[in-house]
Amino acid sequence: MTASLSLRTVGDPREAAQLIGQDEINAILADTSTLAEYQALETAIQESVGLFSDRINANAFHFLSNNDLEKVQYLVQSPIFGHFVLRNYGNPKEAGEHYGRIIRATLSERAFGLNNLVKEGTKVQVIKLKNSNQKQQAVEAVKNFLIAAKFQTRMATVIANAVDELLMNAIFDAPVDGLGKPLLAATSRSTSIELTAQHEVEMHIAFDGKYIAITAIDLFGSLDKVKLLSHISKIYTDQEYKVRTTTAGAGIGLATVFRSGGSFFFVSESRTRTEVTVFFQRTDNFREFKDQFRFISTQFYF
Repeated sequence: MTASLSLRTVGDPREAAQLIGQDEINAILADTSTLAEYQALETAIQESVGLFSDRINANAFHFLSNNDLEKVQYLVQSPIFGHFVLRNYGNPKEAGEHYGRIIRATLSERAFGLNNLVKEGTKVQVIKLKNSNQKQQAVEAVKNFLIAAKFQTRMATVIANAVDELLMNAIFDAPVDGLGKPLLAATSRSTSIELTAQHEVEMHIAFDGKYIAITAIDLFGSLDKVKLLSHISKIYTDQEYKVRTTTAGAGIGLATVFRSGGSFFFVSESRTRTEVTVFFQRTDNFREFKDQFRFISTQFYF
C-alpha cells in the first residue's frame, strides 16, 4: 500500500474498539454501509474507551460505504467522522495507490502540500491570484490545460466549474475577523478585491497522467467542519440552488462537485491556513468519469 502500513482485519466491533483503546493505530478503515454497522462500532467505542477520549482521533477514521454520502447521513453527523470512501473502486490497485497517498498525508504532522497527495515526481504548478477579478482567468487556464491534457471538453468543463467554486470560497467565504465573523458575507462576488496579506489566495495544479489535482489555499483557517459536511451531503433542489447561490458562503457547489465525480481533501489549521484539493480521474468516457472512485477526506488542526 502507498501508505506503507500493515493491515489487520477485525470482524467484531468490540474487538476493534479494544484495539483502538490499547494500541496506537494510525488509520482505521471501518465498513459502515448501514446504520446498524455504524451504531455497533460507535457503541463499542463508547463502552470501551469513550467517544471523546483522548484515545479517539477523528482524523484516523476512514468510513467505507456502498452507499453515497446523502444516504449515510449518520456518518456525517458522527463525532468521529474523519473520512468517507465510496466503495466504487473501479481498478482496485489504482484506487488503493491513490487513496494510499491520502492516508500517508494524514499521518504526517501537518497534511498540507499538494506534492504529498500526488505521485512522486509530479510537477506542481503554482498560480498566485493578486485580485479577485483574476479568478475567471485562472479557471479558463485550468480548462485549457485539461483540454491539452486530453480530457474531454465536457469533463474539462466540470472540473473548471469545481475550480471556480474552490477559488470563490477561498476569496469570499474564508475571510473572517478575529471573532470568526465573516468579513465578506454580504459582498457581491463580482466585487474587485485585492488579494494581499492574509487575503492572499493561491491555486496549485498537478497532473500525473491519470489524476488531475487542484488545490485552493487561503490563510484564514476558518473552515467549519460541521457546516462543510452538511453542505456536501445534502441533496439540493433546483430552487434551493438558485436561491442560495446568490449569497456568499452558501457552499452548495461543493455537493455538485462531489456528485459529478470529484473527490475532496480538506486540510485546515484554525486561524492559520486551509487547503482544499479536488481530484478527478481522466477516463475514456463521461459515464465512467461521473461514476469514478470518490472520497471525502478531512484533516482539522486546532
